[in-house]
Amino acid sequence: MKTGVKLVILVAVLALAWLAHRVILLAFFALVLAVVLSFPVRWLSRLMPRGGAVMVLVVLILGAFTGAVLLGAPALSKQVEDAKETAPRALKKARQWLSEKGATQVEEKAGQAAQKASEVAVPALLGVVSATTEAVLVLVLALFLVAAPDTYRKGVRRLFPREQEPVFDEAYERTGESLRKWVGGILVSMTIMGTLAAVGLAIAGIHDWLLLGLLTFAGTFVPYVGAVASAIPGLLIALSQSPRHVLYALAVYLGVHLVEGYLVQPLVMKRAVEIKPALLLAGQGVMAAIFGLMGTIVATPALVCGQTLVEDLWVKRKLGK
Repeated sequence: MKTGVKLVILVAVLALAWLAHRVILLAFFALVLAVVLSFPVRWLSRLMPRGGAVMVLVVLILGAFTGAVLLGAPALSKQVEDAKETAPRALKKARQWLSEKGATQVEEKAGQAAQKASEVAVPALLGVVSATTEAVLVLVLALFLVAAPDTYRKGVRRLFPREQEPVFDEAYERTGESLRKWVGGILVSMTIMGTLAAVGLAIAGIHDWLLLGLLTFAGTFVPYVGAVASAIPGLLIALSQSPRHVLYALAVYLGVHLVEGYLVQPLVMKRAVEIKPALLLAGQGVMAAIFGLMGTIVATPALVCGQTLVEDLWVKRKLGK
């Protein structure tokens, strides 16, 4: 009887988790953001109470955002408008090239895809508004987490039996350390990749290089998949200029990712948690299939935490290896 009740409770919990999976993913992303914010908060906490450090960080974030809007928004807005104009021209050129090569079926599919894209334009706009709201909620939740992390840790710790509390403490510390190392490494990698892409595209004469650099910066957060996705807009914009610029843009993106593979990864990410490429791609595919785009975004930090927990709780404690 007890086993049946436990099974019913387990199924109910899993069903509720599935219904609220987007909220859970957003909460996990807030946890990752809290780890990012913990670096400056930890440094400021040496000079003032932690609550004051969080308030100073909020002021700095708002000031940096305001300054970025005042200084960079005009140029970035102009590049966004330019990209909106050049992308259709690039797609038109691609369709003409396919037509000349006799790839009529591909051309028809491209036309159908463009038609579908226009049909979902309004829902996409609503999605941007929803994503902005979710981003604000994630930031607020991350600030609460970074302001009093021990409060939430103790709350979760109370759910475990007393004899298992030391195991929880060790797993918590190891998982937090692994996540901090990965976050620190990926932030450095994102900065280097975004800067190199922007500078390289500007030297190559590619339009909207600042916007494309920001896309590379954001795309680097999702290894492999993000790198490929962030290169597509740059190649389209280069195609709208000339075939020669496409070669330039392709050379820039290849060069940037060679730098990532042979310099950034060995020197920066070697101090973070290493995840094998096959495992990472498989994890991204599974998370994307189950949870969509949000699953792809949180796949890597989730794998970092999962790998650490498996090594600590199963391999070391259960198997004794």
